[in-house]
Amino acid sequence: MNDRKGFLLVLITALSLAVGLMLRPYTGFLLGALILAFILRKPHFYIKDRIGSNASAFLLTLSSIVLAILPLLIIGVAVADDARDVVKGINTSEVVDLSEVEQRINSFTGTETELQAKLASAVTSFTSGALGGVSQALDVAANLLIGLSFMLFLTYYLVRDGGDLVMWLKDLSTLPEGIEDRLVDEMANTTSAVLKGHILVAVAQGAIAGLGLWIFGVPNALFWTFVMVILSIIPIVGSMVVWIPSAIYLGLSGEVTSAAGLAVYGLVVVGMTDNILRPLVVDESADLHPAAIIIGVLGGVSVFGAVGLFIGPIVLGAFKSVLKVFMNNYSDL
Repeated sequence: MNDRKGFLLVLITALSLAVGLMLRPYTGFLLGALILAFILRKPHFYIKDRIGSNASAFLLTLSSIVLAILPLLIIGVAVADDARDVVKGINTSEVVDLSEVEQRINSFTGTETELQAKLASAVTSFTSGALGGVSQALDVAANLLIGLSFMLFLTYYLVRDGGDLVMWLKDLSTLPEGIEDRLVDEMANTTSAVLKGHILVAVAQGAIAGLGLWIFGVPNALFWTFVMVILSIIPIVGSMVVWIPSAIYLGLSGEVTSAAGLAVYGLVVVGMTDNILRPLVVDESADLHPAAIIIGVLGGVSVFGAVGLFIGPIVLGAFKSVLKVFMNNYSDL
């Protein structure tokens, strides 16, 4: 390596670090824009020839605000308020009073229990962990506004010029053209499988389970729906962690009919959601192993905060795609 190449490499490294530091506070918004643009790429290909690339990108970005971002903000505020009510209600026994349940358990087992205190502690810990990023963003409205504006502008340009960006990255790559194409296809298939097979199914399962809580009179159903959506992303765990204790609580509280109805609803309706939806939307060859999803969820939350619940598995899926292409084409490199 000569001095000129060395100087350029040092300059590129320094500027890359500077760019990374500038983007670090908005990493979640950047990844959100990439995911949103990925979702919108097919509609853009369909309508850009009819109304033009600029108009198509603008219309799709505007639609994402109306159909996704604005509703999520409204739901986020409502869930945060509901979460505060849940914590307050548990601590004061106004919403969830487990004293009668504790007495029945004590009479059966002869052991003193503190379900009220343990539930309050668990809900507080979950709320601070899962909703902490949302609450902080709402407290710092300026940062949220800047971040969302950045994400929307970036989404517009990624939708409009995403194909050119992929071609530019290919030009930078030193990989053979065939391997580049396989890498892009593999990453697209895996990302699509994670979005549809885990995130979409989790949202649907959590929402359906939440509807059952609301129908059968479980307090603060919106907050518990949010909890079930998150838990449904994690394999094996799922929404049953919420609706089964809710049915037991209703039964021990004397609401036997509601308890039985919620149990049947959970076993039949909620239980069939995963079995019906997942085979319809997932390409099994591109799907991630459940253990990888767990690692992606936990690691994503630790790195990106609440948004990491969704971004973590996608990043891990991209990592899997790169490894797969590398192993399958090692001899050709």
